[in-house]
Amino acid sequence: MLSAPPCGSASARRWHLPLLFALWGLFASWCVAGSPPCVDLAAHGAQLETLRLALRGDPAVRAVYGVHFPWGYGLIYWLLLPLAIVTNGAVAVRVGLWLALMLYPVSHLALVRAWRRSDAVLLVGLPLAFNLSYWYGLLSGLFAQSLAFLTLAAFVRALEAPSPRRFIWVNLLAAATFLSHLVAFAAISVAMAAVALSGRPWRARIQGLAVSMGLPVLLSLPKAWSMATRAVTPGDWPVTEYNAASHINWFFKTYQPEGWLAAVGPLLVTLAFGVYWLRRRREEPAAPAMAFLALVALYLVTPKTLSGIFLVSVRLPVLAGMCSLLMVDWRVLPRALRAGLVLLSLFSLGETAVFHERFARAVEGLDEVMAGGPPGRNGYLSLVGATVLGSRHIYLAHLGQWLTATRGGVGHDFFTDARHHPVHALPGQAPVSDVRAATLEQRQWFDTVLVFGEGTPPEPFDTWRETAHAGRWRRLERP
Repeated sequence: MLSAPPCGSASARRWHLPLLFALWGLFASWCVAGSPPCVDLAAHGAQLETLRLALRGDPAVRAVYGVHFPWGYGLIYWLLLPLAIVTNGAVAVRVGLWLALMLYPVSHLALVRAWRRSDAVLLVGLPLAFNLSYWYGLLSGLFAQSLAFLTLAAFVRALEAPSPRRFIWVNLLAAATFLSHLVAFAAISVAMAAVALSGRPWRARIQGLAVSMGLPVLLSLPKAWSMATRAVTPGDWPVTEYNAASHINWFFKTYQPEGWLAAVGPLLVTLAFGVYWLRRRREEPAAPAMAFLALVALYLVTPKTLSGIFLVSVRLPVLAGMCSLLMVDWRVLPRALRAGLVLLSLFSLGETAVFHERFARAVEGLDEVMAGGPPGRNGYLSLVGATVLGSRHIYLAHLGQWLTATRGGVGHDFFTDARHHPVHALPGQAPVSDVRAATLEQRQWFDTVLVFGEGTPPEPFDTWRETAHAGRWRRLERP
């Protein structure tokens, strides 16, 4: 039976949680304002703005790009589309990123309540929101993580007190998770299976799992089959590669300028909960620990590249990290340890804030050069490569796509060669992705180009009119 030490006073709980969410909302708003350090976010904004223009019948856009509904990815695009219609793709994806960050502690709270843990543990879960999906701007993945947590919470409650309504909710949430991101759905399915097997009667719990997963499994079968085929069939996608080294050191190599605690902090928090679970394992419910161990095992066996999906294994630790916070109740930890873990989490968020501020200063001027006339067929060129501030993340790879996301026109290099995005290039119409490596003829396609960095741009841009200059940014237009 689930149990926990007595809660604090109702009056204290009444304002602590709203205050936490209010402060988190303000912090999230500050993080997503301007051009946040999220690798692909601008490209997602360009996708959404181009989707809006294509659905409106813009002839210039429809001549280059088509639209379809991808299966197993990108539900967030369609949820944000109404906002994009009344604003633009840039506003919509920033709001989407803010909502994804806000949904993170909400979904954590749902898990906390489902397993009757203390709400206070939310404090040490907040740094997990700034995971691979955030820094890479993988909006669908970040949104899917929270949906996965909500699915697991609903499943725990359905097993505890089965009812048709609860099982319907699990089906709907799991289906939404699948439509957002197949990887998140697969991972949470493993966690749900572990939870089902963690208690008795097994037969009833396994039946509950089957009833809970009926709709999403049916929806996922075609996509799962095609991805399984890709995993073992050579083609124009990255081959499946395990890469054991990345499972051990990827985070420590990658998360350095973003904050040393981004990798070390969650490990220390998980270690603390793991030690106290070992001490109290006979008194604690088995389900949270089983979910945690299953997700750790999934991380260890999943290749780095699978079915053409890069870095698939390192998307998963955040799911295990969340479950680790539920293995024991927060209140059984010594007061000094709790204080230390809270400070550790606050310092980690502080490092995150510092990096956001450093990044904003490094790329300032973008808003000014985007403020000109209609961009037409627009492109982006970084003369300093794709990395900045010593990070291994390619933050500059798509930064100039904010022009398409904000001002529209016909953009380039926003995943239009990938069928799992709603906007794709028509056969023979795709503009070049890498402007620097393009031929002179390919560069002639553009009307406007944003250039980041000092130096002379390649032909023909070196003879184009400079219509705006701010910071390290220049806006060049065809004469």
